Amino acid sequence: MRISAIIAAAGLALSGCSVSQDKASAEAGVVHFHDMLDAGRYHDIYAGGEPELRQTGSEADGVRIFQMIHDRLGPFRSSRQTGWRVNFAPGGNIVNLTYNAQFASAAGSEDFVFRIRDGAAHLVGYHVNSTALNGPAPTAKPGEDAAAPGQSVVRLTEPPKPTGGK
Repeated sequence: MRISAIIAAAGLALSGCSVSQDKASAEAGVVHFHDMLDAGRYHDIYAGGEPELRQTGSEADGVRIFQMIHDRLGPFRSSRQTGWRVNFAPGGNIVNLTYNAQFASAAGSEDFVFRIRDGAAHLVGYHVNSTALNGPAPTAKPGEDAAAPGQSVVRLTEPPKPTGGK
């Protein structure tokens, strides 16, 4: 009985290290994402994302969405983390981070989903909510689909189903 308690305690200690390392990797991924978004590297965000991110639409759609987000919200200014979760998965742990963010033109909330492999964060999903995203896209041309009035959430993939963890 005592041996199993020691093994369980050791397992929790090891997973605790992994949780903090995975969370730190994901937080670095958020900084990298904002740097690329502000630099207009929309293609790099899309192309560097996990398959789940790229399956949400074509590359042209992904680039257009990232550009629209940046055009409407402006450059990233600051954020405050409001939540996080780490789920353990065989293909790499999944880290969800939630922020209240301030951009140059508006405030919003952001949710990031990263898969951590080999200590690096790989974008699985990005969700942003801001009133500045309401209404038709300012660059929509006649005949193109525009955002529905009142729409304020832009989602690139649904978050993976939790598999356990904190």
